[in-house]
Amino acid sequence: MRPSILHYGLIIPLIVGMAWWSQQAPNYAASPEREMRGVWMATVLNIDYPSRPTTSAATLQAEFRSQLGRLKRIGINTIFLQVRPAADALYQSNLAPWSKWLTGQQGVAPSSQFDPLAFAIEEAHHQGIELHAWINPYRVAMDLDSLTLAGNHVFYQHRDWVHIYGNRMYLDPGLPQVQTHLLEIVQELVANYDLDGIHFDDYFYPYPISGQEFPDSLTYRQYGRRFPDRASWRRNNVNELVARIHRSIQATKPWVQFGISPFGVWRNQSDDPRGSATQAQSTSYDGLYGDALRWAADGTVDYLMPQLYWSIGYEPADYELLLDWWTENTAPSTQIYVGQAAYKVGNNHDTRWDELEQIPRQIDLNRRNSRVSGSVFFSAKSLLQSPVEFDQRLADLYLDPVLMPKRLNPSGSAPSPPKLRRVRIKERGPMLVWEVDKEVPDSQLPYYFAIYRSRAGEDLELLDVSPFGQGCRLYHYFDESAEPEVDYEYVVRAMDRWHRQSAPLP
Repeated sequence: MRPSILHYGLIIPLIVGMAWWSQQAPNYAASPEREMRGVWMATVLNIDYPSRPTTSAATLQAEFRSQLGRLKRIGINTIFLQVRPAADALYQSNLAPWSKWLTGQQGVAPSSQFDPLAFAIEEAHHQGIELHAWINPYRVAMDLDSLTLAGNHVFYQHRDWVHIYGNRMYLDPGLPQVQTHLLEIVQELVANYDLDGIHFDDYFYPYPISGQEFPDSLTYRQYGRRFPDRASWRRNNVNELVARIHRSIQATKPWVQFGISPFGVWRNQSDDPRGSATQAQSTSYDGLYGDALRWAADGTVDYLMPQLYWSIGYEPADYELLLDWWTENTAPSTQIYVGQAAYKVGNNHDTRWDELEQIPRQIDLNRRNSRVSGSVFFSAKSLLQSPVEFDQRLADLYLDPVLMPKRLNPSGSAPSPPKLRRVRIKERGPMLVWEVDKEVPDSQLPYYFAIYRSRAGEDLELLDVSPFGQGCRLYHYFDESAEPEVDYEYVVRAMDRWHRQSAPLP
């Protein structure tokens, strides 16, 4: 993940009073019934998790539980956990070494055969939170010190696949062997872990360095002759990888989403009449060779999550302008979430970020746009360690629980409704008990349940969701927030992995 490359600046101390929002009542759109409320959890350079490398399974478990619990209290319902920061792994892999940002030394495993990804998925699902595996496909190393790399790292296994560019190392996207290797990486993850998604960020070909050409001339001469120019060939290399990965996931676990968060400017209008009225120094299409509009049109991604890391009104790249551009130009069969720059709140030379309401205003724009299904914030640290209590402001916006957006193009049919037994009043509050019909096959059991409540004569509202994937037929739930002496009506709906909901009982 990369901060905006449109500008660089010194960190400016916060000078605007951050209690502004508490003194006014902005006319924001109401919380929708369904919304992605996500966060990137970066492992590279120990940005978010783990905060310090360690082999201790207990320490790794405790820190993830702590971060997850605090994010849940804010209202986050999806974690994008970086599991492959640089041709390494934060999970048990036969294709890549353990990451140095996990244990302190590449290739060294955590103690007690601990698998951080398996643990993270289980913990997230228990909280009713999705977990997506975030992968950097082509990055090999963040520096040129090959002596710190493990013997089973791709640098030593396939040195001919690796190029040096700037002060980092990358796989050559034009090599068929590299494509096959990356496909195998994804297949291993999807087969071995109960993931909700596979996620790529904005890194494809590396961000360009002035005066330096990515050193793939030999590969281009060998494989690129049928293309009019190297840029077209490079984009095709990325397109082919994206398409192969999408087909593979669909064939194995079709409920697992595959999506990409491209750099927020596809092309400038000055270079292409289809582009946005922006002035980006680099673009996804021309600088990184990522054609997000093509992926959406071809149906090779389930969602796009453009990184709109600029403020509303920022002239070179206005958030509102770009939001409208992406929603107007992305094929309607592709879902849209928006990547947002939580790391800039109170911490950027663009003084618009001194206003605590900058991201709330962005969320309001998202909610008013029918094509947008939610927000994802970079990154967890920016929410959990905000110097201006942005986490509390976000929790206010996310006070009402929501369901996840429905997956597009689901297979099979919606789940059968459960049967709710008589509600009993207990010391902890009303106890709901429901069961799944014994005629429902084990393979078709609901993945989780949505619990609704209303006061007499009022509309039902979502109260909570159950843990994911319990695989039971009999469940119970205590409504600990119920007020004494209030007559409530309850409804429980079954949910599947596509987040489809069962019909009400007749």
